[in-house]
Amino acid sequence: MFWKGPVFTSEGFVEKGIDLENCSITNNIEGEENGIIIPLFRNCHTHLGDTGARKSLPDNLSLAKLVGPGGWKHKWLENNDIEKSILEGLKEATYSGTGLIMDFREGGKKGLDVFKIHDYLGTSILFGRPSKDGELPGNHAGISSLADVGDLASKMSSQAREREGLIGIHHSENEHEKIDDLIELNPDFIVHLCHATEGDLEALKESNISVVVCPRSNDYFGNRPPLEKMIDIGLDLGFGTDNGMICSVNMLDEIRFIKENYPSIDLHKILEIACFGLEDMFNKDETSRYFNPKLNGWALLSRETEDNYESIFSPETKVLGARWRN
Repeated sequence: MFWKGPVFTSEGFVEKGIDLENCSITNNIEGEENGIIIPLFRNCHTHLGDTGARKSLPDNLSLAKLVGPGGWKHKWLENNDIEKSILEGLKEATYSGTGLIMDFREGGKKGLDVFKIHDYLGTSILFGRPSKDGELPGNHAGISSLADVGDLASKMSSQAREREGLIGIHHSENEHEKIDDLIELNPDFIVHLCHATEGDLEALKESNISVVVCPRSNDYFGNRPPLEKMIDIGLDLGFGTDNGMICSVNMLDEIRFIKENYPSIDLHKILEIACFGLEDMFNKDETSRYFNPKLNGWALLSRETEDNYESIFSPETKVLGARWRN
């Protein structure tokens, strides 16, 4: 079985197709075009546990009051069906062509276990949040801002490294935070950086630390990551949809928002980050247990305009099918 149509690669489109038996690009496919083919999206930062809170989200709460320690979100998580909420988020991700989810999981070990019971067809990397005793559940550390966790950040980072896990940290989301203490922890990636200075970004580039931005979620709170400057400096970037209660877990929605709000950024670059995000992080060394996820599979998108890029970013475009590599 084959899909025929232009296939997006990091170099641009190739007029070929996909052999669905082995998920590989192939030649010599006869017949009419099926649509536009892209690698499955990488959603590099999510909080799927609160997806079910979207309909009851209160208006006009600050970032701290909504998602900070003891905030509205955490009270909602304590009193609602988190398994159902995660499943809602996974369905959104699956039907919108996402092959990789990097989820920050609240709720300690129990929170990780709830996620693991669902048969998500793609790849999920689950980042544990600290328990009351500071023990890291799982292998990967998902750390709130250093101001929130204090000395726990160092303990969690050490535990993740001992377990060959990844380390991700929220930073400079709602206000500027100093970068030096963060760099000392040597995380794999930083999330947000809405209020980072050019010097901060250059320091991260020099330290080989990757960055994930979540423009829709940031915009909800009146923040804006300096994505143009991040690209100019050459940072290794990924996109995330962040809290499921605020934004859909749909990477097409995310890249359309970026197109409209960052008009100077080339559409190829936006799509490249969405499909091949954190490429440098996943390929730091040949011994990394974090395989290159660009081969997770492919999504088939409807064609709405003659131009491939304009068609993908059109609000009318639909995901017609997805194929995950086994």
